[in-house]
Amino acid sequence: MSPTLNFIKKHWITLGLLVGSVVGLSWFVSHNRPPGSMTVIEAQGMDMTDMRPPTGVMPVSLETVKPMALKGGSSFPATVSAFTEEEVTARIPGRVSRILVYPGDRVSAGQLLATIEAPEYDAQLRKAQAMTGAKAAEVVSAERMIAHHRNVLAGSKASVNVAKAARDRAQTDVEAADLELQKAKDELTGAKSAKEERQAELTYSEKELGREKTLYDKGAISLDELQTSQRDRDAAAARVQSAEAAIQSSSQSVRIADKRLTAARQMVVEADAQVAAANAEAAQAQEGIAQAHADANAKRFESSAATAEAAGASAFVDYRRLTALASGVVAERVVSPGTAVTAGQVLLRLKSVGHVRVQADVPQSLAASVRAGTAVRIVTDATEQRARITSVFPSVDPQTRTFRVEAVVLDSSGALKPGMFARLELEGSGIRELAVRSAAVQSDDNGKFVWLAVQRKGTGNTDWTCTMHPQVSKPGPGKCPICGMNLVPREKGGSMAAHRQPVTVGKGAGDYRVVVSGLKEGDKVVWKDFESLIEGTPVLDDHAPQMPATGMSGMDMPSGAEPTTRSTEKQASTRAAVKDDYTCSMHPEVHSDTPGKCPKCGMDLVKRDTLK
Repeated sequence: MSPTLNFIKKHWITLGLLVGSVVGLSWFVSHNRPPGSMTVIEAQGMDMTDMRPPTGVMPVSLETVKPMALKGGSSFPATVSAFTEEEVTARIPGRVSRILVYPGDRVSAGQLLATIEAPEYDAQLRKAQAMTGAKAAEVVSAERMIAHHRNVLAGSKASVNVAKAARDRAQTDVEAADLELQKAKDELTGAKSAKEERQAELTYSEKELGREKTLYDKGAISLDELQTSQRDRDAAAARVQSAEAAIQSSSQSVRIADKRLTAARQMVVEADAQVAAANAEAAQAQEGIAQAHADANAKRFESSAATAEAAGASAFVDYRRLTALASGVVAERVVSPGTAVTAGQVLLRLKSVGHVRVQADVPQSLAASVRAGTAVRIVTDATEQRARITSVFPSVDPQTRTFRVEAVVLDSSGALKPGMFARLELEGSGIRELAVRSAAVQSDDNGKFVWLAVQRKGTGNTDWTCTMHPQVSKPGPGKCPICGMNLVPREKGGSMAAHRQPVTVGKGAGDYRVVVSGLKEGDKVVWKDFESLIEGTPVLDDHAPQMPATGMSGMDMPSGAEPTTRSTEKQASTRAAVKDDYTCSMHPEVHSDTPGKCPKCGMDLVKRDTLK
């Protein structure tokens, strides 16, 4: 007989009791385990990778961005510049012979600063002056030649006078006839123009009469007004006839004057033949005078050019002396004596330091607060003084969203030096600026940023699942096919989400910092409990009023069910007052006096005693 059979024979009672216990235990578990609970095999086969709770809401502390009046005013980096700057440059090439000032020296307007050695310009001046004298002598000689030819002409005119007398009489007749003809032509032209005007008046009167007749037919005007228009038309027609008569009379006068002019011209031709011989001698004399005038004019032009050249050479000689245009201080000496320079090269730089310009860029949020006359303080490492804004530049830098202001400051002591770094502080606490808590501003490799609470996009229920079996996914509500519990929405959360917003901040005052750019009034900034935030995290202001919790996060209460969550004291008093206490194996805070369904998950309620 095998060892196995011997073992069974010896221990058949023990084995029977063991088998009976297993069978009894299995029957008890299958008939008495709470609804929805899993067997050991189900738990072993469950996919734990899907066991994640529904999305929740991160409680944070929010604060609304708004303008604030920060104590101590506003302070901005500033730069000190000279009120005016002057570059002393060489206007001619040469060699620097002297420099009479040194950096730091104060100079006045017109003061000699340096001299340039340029001997070639002295030579050019002397040459120009000599040429000016020579051309003046030539002008005198040409004027004497003109006087000589005039004497010759006077003798020639004596022999021409007799011949010209006859010709002059004939020419006078020609001119008189010509004037008479011109007058007749002008009268004819005037008569024609008058006719055109009268014709235009007649045309207008006829159109006006037609319009008046239309109005009269419609009863819009009286008969007197119509008759007046008729009389105006008749008068215009009469004036046209009169103008035509004037044209005919003027035409007759033109013909008569033309015949007279023809006769006078014939007389001139006869007189010209007599004058021709006398004029030949006079013409020769006149030609001599004209030539003498031309020569004299040419000499005068040459003399003027020589004078201008001498003036230019004198100006170039003056360029050897370099003077200051305005009072100031020597800021830089670019070259040293003996240096060869070219035209346009800078030798010295002067700056006016009696007044200085202090410029700063301020954020656009102060555009309504800062204006000319605003009180400021200019602060440097060495000095501090009060001033007022004198200029507000009209444009905003699109990159930095700032605009420039300037204060012209009297600096008789010289403490504010051009190029110095300073701070421009706007005095008073009345200026309101956008500000956030310093605790809300964070930094990383990309710069400074804050977390904003913005309205969520795309929120809503995506699918329905079971809190015990998250692998279940249904398009709508229902029962879990595994445990029978009510399905709940997988997506839950608040109406706001975290958004990372880059910002530029300015000066700080207490717990707040000025916002230069990146935020606007009304934005909600997370200033506390933001350590675990990522982009899109649902958030809720932990200071906002909230409804008391009625169950497990992410689970909805069945329709029509009433919450049965009780406080500890109320639970104790209720259990003492009733004989039986039914509860849910998944929600032990639920209590009922009678059997039924759990109002949260839909499972059957069981007696509390059976759970012990």
